[in-house]
Amino acid sequence: MKPYEQGALDGLCAVYSIVNATRIISGIDEEQSRELFKEIVLYLERTNDLAKILIEGIGLTTIGGIFMDVVGNRISNRMMPFKQYPETPLDTFWSEMMSFLNGGGPRAILIGLGGPMWDHWSIVESISEKQIRFFDSYKLKRLNRSRCATMRSTASRPHLIFPTHTYFLS
Repeated sequence: MKPYEQGALDGLCAVYSIVNATRIISGIDEEQSRELFKEIVLYLERTNDLAKILIEGIGLTTIGGIFMDVVGNRISNRMMPFKQYPETPLDTFWSEMMSFLNGGGPRAILIGLGGPMWDHWSIVESISEKQIRFFDSYKLKRLNRSRCATMRSTASRPHLIFPTHTYFLS
């Protein structure tokens, strides 16, 4: 038996992802990060979502609310280019992520991960032709492109990355 790690029983990975993205883009320090975390938790309490989120995790609508009502201008540019395109092929999505992250200035991608191993939000820190690297609250370091899919997981491609659940942030 192994001990549970922080995040194993709670659904706060999206909150950590939002704080981590803000650190990358706005360069906030530890004190400001703690303050942002507090503001997000208080927002979730005000919207009566905190207990549900602690147990079940955060959905896309709640993330949007956090960006609008809490994060505000700390991250001024938020795009969801694939929100309406659930059938986006992996090659297209991967190329767009690479292009965005190579566009200059501080940038990050908040992404939803799924499949048999994941129900998780994380931050894409960098990406190459073969591998995606994360700035993650649950020690996820990287995934190989050859093991990822965008529409359905298979035995050879168990890691789902969701274009519809992706924010390009700068």
